[in-house]
Amino acid sequence: MNGTQRFFTWIFGPGVERESRAWKVECSHCHHSDSVWDLGGIRYKASGTKRSGGKCRKCGRFSMRKVYRSA
Repeated sequence: MNGTQRFFTWIFGPGVERESRAWKVECSHCHHSDSVWDLGGIRYKASGTKRSGGKCRKCGRFSMRKVYRSA
């Protein structure tokens, strides 16, 4: 857990981690997905699907990755 995640967990409680783990980031090339929390991010009280640029941890390619909430 990085400093930002510790701060928001301290302010808002453990629901921040639980909700951030429900959000996934998927590579458009190899379709590998990680949770936003595992990548060091926070997604709390959010909605919708968005695209974000970044490097995939599995294939190593830079792509526009889909950020979505898993069911």
